[in-house]
Order: sequence, then C-alpha cells, then structure tokens
Amino acid sequence: MYKFIQPTARVLGSAALAFALAASDSSAFGSESAQAALNQALEAFGARQQMADPLPDIEPGLAVEVQDLVMMNLAPDYGGVVGYWWSIVSSQEMVVSSLLENMFTSSGATLDLAAGAEQVAHLGWMLRVRPQGIGTMDEAAPWYESFSELIPAVVIRDRLLAPEQKGDWSAMTITNAGVRYLVLGMPWQLGKEEGATLLGARLEALLADKAGERLAEASVLFAARDPSGMINELRAKLSARGRFLRGSDLLWLGPTGPGVSLGVTGRLSADFSTLLGQRRIVFAIRSPDST
Repeated sequence: MYKFIQPTARVLGSAALAFALAASDSSAFGSESAQAALNQALEAFGARQQMADPLPDIEPGLAVEVQDLVMMNLAPDYGGVVGYWWSIVSSQEMVVSSLLENMFTSSGATLDLAAGAEQVAHLGWMLRVRPQGIGTMDEAAPWYESFSELIPAVVIRDRLLAPEQKGDWSAMTITNAGVRYLVLGMPWQLGKEEGATLLGARLEALLADKAGERLAEASVLFAARDPSGMINELRAKLSARGRFLRGSDLLWLGPTGPGVSLGVTGRLSADFSTLLGQRRIVFAIRSPDST
C-alpha cells in the first residue's frame, strides 16, 4: 500500500506578506523587487508551474533573505527546517536548500507528478548529524565520526525557473532549488568501523521503472573527494545566515550525477549498493488529476 503525501502551500496575502517581511527584520522589507520575487516564488511553488517570466535580478544577500521568507511562508504546512540539500550551479557556487520536515517521506510513498514543471529526480545519500552536534572538520578525526547514519535518498525537484535563469545562483536560492520531496530508505548506522567501510569504498545507486528499464545511475567514491571541505563550506554558509548544523539534522552528502526527468507516472525503484549491503526505495508517481 502506497502512502500519499501532498502538503498544500499557503501563499500569503499582501498584508500578511508585509507583516512577515517586517517581523523578520529583513532588508527585503520595502524592496519592491524582493516582494515581487517572493510572490512569484510562492506562486510557482504552490502551483508547481514553471515561471513564464524570470525572477527580478536580486543581489545574493537579498536572495538569501527572500529564500528564508519563502521557508517561513511554507512552514505552516511543511514544518520547520530539519536539514540541507546543496547543489553546484554553473558559476561553481554552492546553492543551499532548506529541507522542511514534511518534504520527507519513506519507501512506499505515492507522489504527485508536477502539473506544469519538469520534475527531476536525484539519487544520493544523506547523513544524520550525531545528537551532540558537529564540530569543525579537520584531520584530527575522520569526518564521518560527526554523523550517526548514512541514509539512501531520492530527491525530487520541480524545475520552476524560466529557462533563461537555469543555473542562476540567486534565482536557484530564492526558489530553494525547487526541492519538493525526499524519499528515504533504511539507514546504515555509522560506528567507527562501519563509517570507514561504508564511506571508504564506492557507493552506487540505480533508478529503474516498473519494467526494469534504467532511468538513472549514481556512483561516488568519497575517499577521492574532500568531504570535510564540503561540510566546512556548508557550515560557513549557514553561519553567515545565523544558522548551524544541529544534532539529528540531515545533510546531503553531495552530487552523485545528473538528475533525471520524471516525465511518466507509475512505480519506480531505486537500488543502493555498499560494501555492507543493499537498500531499495520504492515509490510511485501519479498524475495530479488521478483519483
């Protein structure tokens, strides 16, 4: 039996929007371009429609404030921030997306296909911060000792931006990169021995449709990367926003390959392989007008 999740975005009216801007002590308050961007982002997120026109040109600091206001507006339906997903845009800059509680679901979920935007799935892994929190990553201890779980995940995004703003840092930030759903599988526990085994070897994933046709693959060897540097960069970006990684937060482990467009409905399965075994995530995509 599939589970169905469909939070409904609530878009603020103009008076409530002004109040939210003022209450946040944001420099976006009084900025016509920021208010226009906020309205446009919320409308696109709620309708799941690609924008017909590009967002206003907004400098990066203000774009972050607008993103925070988008999250504030979604919180009544989607809950608070419980983690972060990140991606790299064409400028090689990191775009940080906030992950809200009700964006998450588990294997067996049924999800709505976006009505008017391309829907893209990414295969990868998430880390859960240990309850005591996380310190600065350095060479004194293995980086993975700050985390308690490695979790297979399928991240599904709506491509909401107008084509001319694809890969634009400010526009991606304002729209939270269009993150819509995160489907999680059974985790692996990360003790010292397990962490060294799991994250010292190659991780692989495969997404297939009901007929078994391969739709996407992901493969990553973190021993050949700099996870500590990535985590420290993310922590620095969060610190600049007055935030930090808390105990039990979920953190995307990094890009593992390009996303794949989900233009069809039906049952999908994602298989994840490590030296310590396999996990499978099963979910379904249905047309929003189906009954």
